[in-house]
Amino acid sequence: MNTSTNRCEICKKKVGLLGFICKCEKGWFCREHRYPESHGCTYDYKEEGREMITLKNPVVKGEKLKDRC
Repeated sequence: MNTSTNRCEICKKKVGLLGFICKCEKGWFCREHRYPESHGCTYDYKEEGREMITLKNPVVKGEKLKDRC
């Protein structure tokens, strides 16, 4: 990943200040290659979403259900 020139890793087009960095850490991408499908991204966005949901939504059990279980 060469951050000094800021070129797209796929097409080598200059991206300047509008470049995109993916979570897969493969480097900078232009607007055509910023989507995971267009540059062969290996980052698992679904797993990240699942983890975020489980952290933000803990299991809640009521007091009256403790005696029954």
